[in-house]
Amino acid sequence: MVIQIADKKIGQNHPCFIIAEASSNHGNDLQRAKKLIEAAAKSGADAVKFQLFTASQIAADTCDPRTIVRADEKAVFVDQDTKLIDLYRPNELPRQWLPDLAAYAKSQGILFMATPFDEEAVDQLEAVDAPAYKNGSYELLDVPLLRKMAKTQKPVILSTGMATLGDIESAIEIVKAAGNDQVILLHCTSTYPTPFEDVNLRAMMTMRRAHPSYPIGLSDHTLGISVAIGSAALEACVIEKHLMLDDGVSTIDDKFSLSPREFKAMVDGIRQVEKALGSYQKEPTHREEKEKLQARRSLWVTQDVKAGESFTKENIGVLRPGTGLSPLHYDLVMSSQARCDLKATKALEWDDINPQGPRAHPL
Repeated sequence: MVIQIADKKIGQNHPCFIIAEASSNHGNDLQRAKKLIEAAAKSGADAVKFQLFTASQIAADTCDPRTIVRADEKAVFVDQDTKLIDLYRPNELPRQWLPDLAAYAKSQGILFMATPFDEEAVDQLEAVDAPAYKNGSYELLDVPLLRKMAKTQKPVILSTGMATLGDIESAIEIVKAAGNDQVILLHCTSTYPTPFEDVNLRAMMTMRRAHPSYPIGLSDHTLGISVAIGSAALEACVIEKHLMLDDGVSTIDDKFSLSPREFKAMVDGIRQVEKALGSYQKEPTHREEKEKLQARRSLWVTQDVKAGESFTKENIGVLRPGTGLSPLHYDLVMSSQARCDLKATKALEWDDINPQGPRAHPL
């Protein structure tokens, strides 16, 4: 299935759709958010995406010890034990920014998206004509939120961190039941940052076999750019990666986000891999056909040979260029005699040999 997001076609045999995840790296600064949009556009990303949540609507105000974010376990997020709701409060995107950010993204030539974490956020994103919707992995099974996104009749990108194949199937069914079959699936590991040994890129292939109708991609939280580029080699149709300004400002996601320079290097690497993937056929390329004549070897006369004289290792060599008989006929030539006088440095041809047995056809 090919899915359209604005003017971009998503699916195999189409360029990978690259999302620069600005997340909460805006640091509650509108100008900083705009600089993230600029950086995403300059990197070559197709879309820049923020996160639209209100802390009180995604986390209960509880001191249940099971829900405390421990500094010793998630030092990437906090430097002291923190309630979930307090983790989110300082990282909210002011919703009044949406029209300004969407207009600015348009002026920069990049698509504007945001992950909605509540139903009201979907309505607000509809008001700025968001081209598609993407869940957070934690919300994969949030029935009312998925249903709300699906009812926009715009593409729904499902991030699948922590999910089983059964969870993914349930999420797809929620979207389809709302009358929307425009689904894109992203493999994801919800660990920040993700250790390389936990990525399991091959799960993309499992997801593709389980859901061959839907484009498959990757939401990547590893350090560096190698995994994202590697996923392109596995024909990821969408790749999402966090983007951070390199101005030294600390934010919730900065530890596993790419600088603008790194993000551009990732985009360039993905585009190079896409070109390198090429065709499933194994045959010489157009450029190789030109190279073949000079680079391949053929059979050459290396010493003068008289008519009727046998060919030997001393008077026949396997040399470049490939203008004579192929070395595949070496054994036949070695059991043959010269049909006429042959001078050294001549490329051997069929008319030059007199086989002892039935003459073989060229291979």
